[in-house]
Amino acid sequence: MAAISVAQIIKEALSEIKVRQLMLTPENYTEVYNEISSKYGFTTEEKRKIEKYISRLSGDYKSQASTVNINTVDEFVAFLTARINRSAQQNQNSSIDDEKEFKSLNAFTRRILQAISMLHNKEAKAMAEASMQLLSRKFDASKIDAMREKWFDIVSNYNDEYLDFLKYYGVRNFDDLQSMMSELDKFLTVQNENSPLCEISDLIVSMLQPSISTILEDDIEQMANQIKQNPICLSANDTKENIKKLIERRIEADRDEIGSKISSLNGVLVSISDKISDLSKTSHISSQKAHELKADIKDISFDASSFEQVRNMLFNIASTLEIESRELGVEMDNKQATISELQNRITTLENELATAKAESKEDFLTKTANKRALMEELRRIEEAYKRYGTDYSLCFMDIDFFKKINDNYGHDAGDAILATVAMILRKYSRAVDFVGRYGGEEFVVLLPSVNLNDGVKFADKLRKIIENFKFMYKGERINVTISSGVATRSLNINDNLTLESADKMLYAAKNGGRNQVMPQVIEK
Repeated sequence: MAAISVAQIIKEALSEIKVRQLMLTPENYTEVYNEISSKYGFTTEEKRKIEKYISRLSGDYKSQASTVNINTVDEFVAFLTARINRSAQQNQNSSIDDEKEFKSLNAFTRRILQAISMLHNKEAKAMAEASMQLLSRKFDASKIDAMREKWFDIVSNYNDEYLDFLKYYGVRNFDDLQSMMSELDKFLTVQNENSPLCEISDLIVSMLQPSISTILEDDIEQMANQIKQNPICLSANDTKENIKKLIERRIEADRDEIGSKISSLNGVLVSISDKISDLSKTSHISSQKAHELKADIKDISFDASSFEQVRNMLFNIASTLEIESRELGVEMDNKQATISELQNRITTLENELATAKAESKEDFLTKTANKRALMEELRRIEEAYKRYGTDYSLCFMDIDFFKKINDNYGHDAGDAILATVAMILRKYSRAVDFVGRYGGEEFVVLLPSVNLNDGVKFADKLRKIIENFKFMYKGERINVTISSGVATRSLNINDNLTLESADKMLYAAKNGGRNQVMPQVIEK
């Protein structure tokens, strides 16, 4: 007989099942496969097990089993059960040892089922309890077989992929629930306060403290608190990226603040220099004194001197002018009053400008809500969620490769892209939606009464619109795409974690190749 492979046996077994018009079940397949294997002189692993089990039988059981065509372990169990039942019917006065053995086996099985019912699996627990009730009643082979099939379905369809997300929280051992919880606890708790991360956390917090500008104080305080509470977060890539972005935003804010202060001081210096020139034309102030005052003004260096030094020098100059002005006549008194009025007006305007900046709720470039207004609106809809149960979703959006746009086309092009993207977000949002610039090239859209699926669909719609939109700058088209992350309040503990979840989904979308929305739409 020519050699035949296992693949040929499998193929012939499947063909034979089709010829016999049998259903392709594990039992039918095993029976036909064993039959074909025996025909070609093969012995399957299950067949060897059955022969081993039969060899361990004694007396009549062994001879009876040898004459019956037993192909599977289930058939062997069925044969043994039938013979035991038949023996029990033929001999009502069975030995006490056999009865004790049966009861011991029954109790053993029920104890195993009791252990299964203690596992954290609702379906397995229900099946275990039903099986224990079945074993406590009069023996019924058909019901036992039916229950066995149900257990087979549970084992066949069991899927533990829902535990995969724990890998992101330090869980590596999925074989034991207690070990899993222990690993999760270690991840969430900083065990060693003397670890390198803890040692540098205070240094990083100090480096994040506000410098010149104060508009990022809330963001810096939030980041500092996060690092203090959980220094181990410094090892996460998203935390590193957030710190980097925060430092870049602080540097930019400091530059703007310095420019504003220098412009203000230059205006004061010009005003003072003009007044000195006017005073030097009168006989009430010597040209030597005017020359000295102008020399003092020229000595002021914004590069070499601190703002405090500049301020003190200006105060000294102002004090000198005040002393000299007292020697002037009525005309000079009027001019001094004018100078004082101008100084008060400058101070008032500066205070009004600072107040307007603090109270402003609109981003000047994109004409969307700024971060302060965005967070206020988030708190408002969070109150509605807590009071009335009105759910909402968050769309966290980021322009892909925005730095390359600035590097290749210039910051003016980048500003134009930001303004156009913001216009698209406002145009295709509902009247009840809230669009805000979170910072840099990041936008957030609040979607009241929108679930996760609809939020993902909304974000994907905007993604496609922006991808197909013709962004033109100086006659050249710029390809622009966005990545989005979506989260829903009802699936998170609070509003802050909802925002963090959307941010994590955004990073997942960017890390997954950009120009996409995460999570994917879940179709019902």
